[in-house]
Amino acid sequence: MTSQIFDAEFAANPWPTLRRLRADGGVHRVRTPDGPPAWLVTRFADVRAGLLDNRLSTQPRYAGETDYRGFVVPAPLDLGFLESEPADHARLRRAVTAELSPRRLAEWAHTAPALVSACLAEVETGVTIDLIDRFAVGLPATVLGELLGLAAPEREALLRWARSTLLPSATPPRARDTLTIMRSIVIATIEGARGDNVLGRLVRSSTETGSPSAHELASMIFYLLFVWYEVLVDLIAGSALALLTHPDQLAVLRTMSDTRPAVDELLRYLSPQVVSGPRFASTELDIAGRTICSGDTVLLCLASANRDPDMFDNPDDLDLTRSNSAQLGLGHGGHACLGTALVRTISGAVLDTLLLDGRAPTLACDPQDIQWRSGFRHRGPLVLPVVLPR
Repeated sequence: MTSQIFDAEFAANPWPTLRRLRADGGVHRVRTPDGPPAWLVTRFADVRAGLLDNRLSTQPRYAGETDYRGFVVPAPLDLGFLESEPADHARLRRAVTAELSPRRLAEWAHTAPALVSACLAEVETGVTIDLIDRFAVGLPATVLGELLGLAAPEREALLRWARSTLLPSATPPRARDTLTIMRSIVIATIEGARGDNVLGRLVRSSTETGSPSAHELASMIFYLLFVWYEVLVDLIAGSALALLTHPDQLAVLRTMSDTRPAVDELLRYLSPQVVSGPRFASTELDIAGRTICSGDTVLLCLASANRDPDMFDNPDDLDLTRSNSAQLGLGHGGHACLGTALVRTISGAVLDTLLLDGRAPTLACDPQDIQWRSGFRHRGPLVLPVVLPR
C-alpha cells in the first residue's frame, strides 16, 4: 500500500507522521508530490547505512520506469557529483573539499561575522520585519559572493533567483522551474571568474589541466551556488525561531564559547533537508526486512533519522548541551553536503551576531501561526516576523 504523507500538515509538523512510520516497520512506500512512488526509509541505522550503500546509486541510469526519479538537470549542469562515475565523483569532490575545507574556512572565519553584521546593519530596527525576507534569503548570496569571488552582476542575479524562489508569492516557482535562469548564472559566473579565489582557481585548473573539464566545471559551480542555498536559508530562519521559542536554550547558547555543538543540535532538531536526493537500487537488496527491487527509488529521510529515539535521548527536545552529535542533517559519507563546513561557519556566525545578549530579536507573532514552506525535500519557515532591538 502506498501512503500519501507529503501535504501541508506534514510541512507544518512532520514529526508525528515520522514517529508513526518509524514504529511501523521503518520502511514504507509513499507517493511523492510529483505522483510517482518511492520507498521512504525512516530509522537512523537504516538511513545511515543507506547513505553508505553503493548499491543505492545517485545516478538516474539505474532508475526504473515507474518510481520517482527527481528532476532532470540539463547539460552542462548534469555531470559532476550526481551523475559521474565513482572515480570521477571522488576526484571532483576532492577539488571542492580542498577549497571548502575547515582549514581554509578557519582562515575565513573572521570574515563571516563581519558579513553577517553588515547584512544585519541594513535591517530596520524597532519595527516588525520579516527576518527571512530582510536577512536570511540575502545572506547566502553575500557569503558566496565573498567566498567564491562572484562578480557584482552574478551576485545580483543569484539574489534575484533566491528571492523569486524562496519568498512567498502568488505563484512561487519551484527550483526545478528556474533551471534556465540557473544555467545562465553558472555560465556568466565562469566567464567572469577572476583572481585568487575559489572560482578563479577552479577555472584556471580547468583551463590549464583539463580537470575539471568544462562540463564538470559547470556542474561544480551549479552545486556551489544552488544546491545548499535553500538549506542554509531554512537553517538560519529555523534556528532563530527555535531559539526564540526556547528561551532556556537561548540562555545556554550565550554561555557557549564554541557554537559548533549548537549548530549540530539545530541541524538535528530542525533537519532543513528532510530527505536526501533520490537513490536508485542498482540491484535487489533488503532494508529492514523490505525487499527493494532493482530500479526502485529510495528516499532516505534525514529528518526522521534525526528524531529516532533509538539513537537520541528525548529526540523531540532541543538540547544545545547534547553530547551525541551524530546527526545526519547534511547527509553522511561520499555524498554528504559539500558545504557542511561552510554551513557550520555561517550558521555559527549568525548565532553569535544575531542572538547576542541584549540584541536578540523578539518574535512578533504567535509561533503557532508560522507557516512552513516545504518543497517536499526541504522545510523551513515561510515568513518570520520579528522586531530587532534599536
